[in-house]
Amino acid sequence: MADATRAFQENDVVLPNGLKIHYYEWPGPRPNLVLLHPSSGYGRMWEATAGALGSRFHVYALDQRGHGSSGRPDGDYSAEEYADDLHLFFRQIGIDRAIVAGQSLGGRVGQVFAAVYPGQIEGLGLVGGPHTSNFFPTTQEVIKVLGASHRMLESQTEFPSRDAALAYLRTARPRDQEASLRHRLEHNFVAAGAGVAVRYDKVRVALGLAHMADDLRKYAARATCPVAILRGTHTSELTLDQAKEIAGCWKNAVVIDVEGDYALQMENPTGLAQALSSFAAQAVRE
Repeated sequence: MADATRAFQENDVVLPNGLKIHYYEWPGPRPNLVLLHPSSGYGRMWEATAGALGSRFHVYALDQRGHGSSGRPDGDYSAEEYADDLHLFFRQIGIDRAIVAGQSLGGRVGQVFAAVYPGQIEGLGLVGGPHTSNFFPTTQEVIKVLGASHRMLESQTEFPSRDAALAYLRTARPRDQEASLRHRLEHNFVAAGAGVAVRYDKVRVALGLAHMADDLRKYAARATCPVAILRGTHTSELTLDQAKEIAGCWKNAVVIDVEGDYALQMENPTGLAQALSSFAAQAVRE
């Protein structure tokens, strides 16, 4: 993970629906770039990407509902609900239009947002690519989705020490680099008694994961902004052929390969920043 040296601000805002959103902001020139983390993620996981962008973009990264220091209200935790939160965040902060990029959960939110609030989005970046289960929810795909949701529900959330938490992360996230794991430990855990606990609500996260079987093709058909599927070159999540097939669900989508696996914002923030910059230059012109 590259060093992040770009100065940022950290703030809270209460949305009209009563939800408190904690967010990070890297001031810079337009266009605005809003970054959305995956399930069990956190806004600050994008800081190396923001740093790699240099002075480009005015960047925002949210702790979405159920995550980080944001609120954890009752709800269905669907992409639709998250997209409504994002719409209210734009209004509350004063963002008129932005490029939105997200990984996994963040990508699902962006897909709905692009369809429902087309006037607020200039382009959509799907970091790591979309979930095949949201476009081809076969029985086998649904079984995988429900399995992931169940594993989250049963996952350990409290640890007697930081070392114990790091050991757990190494086992639970074998694809992540050591620097990424340590960043997660530093910013996605909080002191709990003599030990530490995760900084997300695993029940809400599990509920959100179950929505990976929702069919999002109807939203792709409605979206009019440019879309970039930012696919990791080494990923097992999405083959190039699958990415190209799913890209056809949008009116204006391209597949861009970025060196890495899946969590590109942690693995290769420089490569992701370059891909986002190139895509944004094209999207804003259109």
